[in-house]
Amino acid sequence: MATAVTAPRRRSEKSRRAIVTATRDLLLDRGFDKLTIEAVAARAGVGKQTIYRWWPSRHALVADVILEDADRILRPVGTTTDVIADICAWALDLATALTTARGHAMLRILTTAGMEHPDTAARLNAGFSTPLHDSVRGRLLAHGCDEDTARDGADAIVGGIVYAVLTEGRAFPRRRAESITRTVLGGLRLT
Repeated sequence: MATAVTAPRRRSEKSRRAIVTATRDLLLDRGFDKLTIEAVAARAGVGKQTIYRWWPSRHALVADVILEDADRILRPVGTTTDVIADICAWALDLATALTTARGHAMLRILTTAGMEHPDTAARLNAGFSTPLHDSVRGRLLAHGCDEDTARDGADAIVGGIVYAVLTEGRAFPRRRAESITRTVLGGLRLT
């Protein structure tokens, strides 16, 4: 007797959107530590098995939700003739995005989820941290900095802003992003 081959089930876009929206809302309401698959399923109106069919863990689900929102933050550095003004404007935009309620929650969740699960950390790094860093590094390279200087400058600018926002929260004065950036760029002696 021949057995029937069952085609893999496709994701229902309606269910996927409901799950992503429910996860985002619950993350903002409760934070990462109190997020449960049960609560997401209940809010999305789907079964837990539907979530686990598409995401193997809570970490994987959260990573997808964060990365879906990351495009609001991941903007390239401008390319005018003034590299300092370009990177300062980008830094101000980054600080503005990370100090909104949603952006700050995303940053905290990204940090927590990444520390708890190595696979999630790798996905978040590839989809968020690396593009953020590469935007500044690429602009510095285009200006004529060598690879080491561009890497170190990008590390200092992105790291300085992200660290300050994580420690100061939404009270981080956005103008400090420009101050941090100008301090780093001054140390690089850009002309």
